[in-house]
Amino acid sequence: MLVTERLTLLPLSLSHLQSGLRSVSYLSDEIHLQLVPDLFEGVVQRAVSMKIEKMKSQPESVHDWFTYWLVVITQENLGVGLVGFKGYPDSKGEVEIGYGIDQVYRRQGYMSEAVDALVKWAFDHPVCKRITAPGVLKENIGSQRTLVHAGFERVGESPTGIDYLLVKG
Repeated sequence: MLVTERLTLLPLSLSHLQSGLRSVSYLSDEIHLQLVPDLFEGVVQRAVSMKIEKMKSQPESVHDWFTYWLVVITQENLGVGLVGFKGYPDSKGEVEIGYGIDQVYRRQGYMSEAVDALVKWAFDHPVCKRITAPGVLKENIGSQRTLVHAGFERVGESPTGIDYLLVKG
């Protein structure tokens, strides 16, 4: 668990992710927190399914690198988003970050706060040296601002997306 000024980040276990895919209310009951109803909707369903498969083949000791961390607004005791890495850092010490938050809670600095906390957590591990965010959609200005706020630099561009990188200082 990570705690910031306004947030608590909870790493979801393999069984939590499986519960969330079945039903957000199952997960809510399991972790004793209210969750936004569409937390696992849309592209998140596919991403969670992929995370579950990856986590099944990894030792539990590294699951925090594979899972989503639930973004909880502490004062409201409400889970509103997810942030996480797409696996354990590779041989170069590089790992990719991904995140999303319910649209009602966007533009309030919550995701910037969550990304900052998870980046700090990652860089506290000697194995992590670089964090990437490739292919951020050009129209996703909020995500771009979140990355820039966290210190990421723009390192590349394609017709549809922008690549970002943060190197451990």
